[in-house]
Amino acid sequence: MSLFSKSRSQPQSLMALGIMAMGLLVTSNPAQAATIVNRTGFTDTQFQDTILKGQFSELFVAEGRAGDNNNASGGERELGINTASGAPVTSGQRVWGTGAAKLVDFSLEYTGKQVNYIVDGQKLTSNDFSGPVTDIFFRTFALANSTTNKNNSVQLSDLKIYESGSSLGQAIGSLSSLGTATSDVDYLQISDIKAGFKITGKTALSWTGVAPARSQLAYQIKVGSTPKKKVPEPGTTGALLLTGLVFLGCRKKATTSVQV
Repeated sequence: MSLFSKSRSQPQSLMALGIMAMGLLVTSNPAQAATIVNRTGFTDTQFQDTILKGQFSELFVAEGRAGDNNNASGGERELGINTASGAPVTSGQRVWGTGAAKLVDFSLEYTGKQVNYIVDGQKLTSNDFSGPVTDIFFRTFALANSTTNKNNSVQLSDLKIYESGSSLGQAIGSLSSLGTATSDVDYLQISDIKAGFKITGKTALSWTGVAPARSQLAYQIKVGSTPKKKVPEPGTTGALLLTGLVFLGCRKKATTSVQV
């Protein structure tokens, strides 16, 4: 008489892998929140390197700067939507009130076709940019102390991002720079943006003595994209798992033992 001995664990393993395969197929392309990237100690040189190496491509830049701290038209701009090269597409005039108590609300929205940038109620709009966005770099800069000007600081606080189609804001945090014996530059990056977005937050420029000029005290929001990461398509992943199931099934038949 022949007795066929079969392992009980193999059918269970096959069933578990089958469930995993079906789960991956059903839950393909799950929604993912934006990712905050640690950029502590990041410098302007390192940022330029990411562009030169093709790791980031700027689409547009929204900025706030010391300018000439004057509302007069024709003077230095305090607000702007710029091209990647820094040329302003549209600009605005503003008088900054020094100190943290002068925090004002701002927002930056990108629909995929239009940029809307609002600071303390003043709105700048541009239709000059289109294309995908995956990453945003926030940059703050404060010039070092001089004999007539000290304690330059700029801050972006209460930062949140609202991705297209979502009313739930994701907290990003804050970023600030303080110029003392040396100038200070700081960066914050968010990645994995899937579509259009809206950024909200508060900003303030502060100093003592003579007001800084132009971009000696400034922040920029650099919007662009990084190369696409190659990941297996959900269908490919499922197919690989199903192939594994077939392989295990064949192995099960081959390893069935026969006892006499």
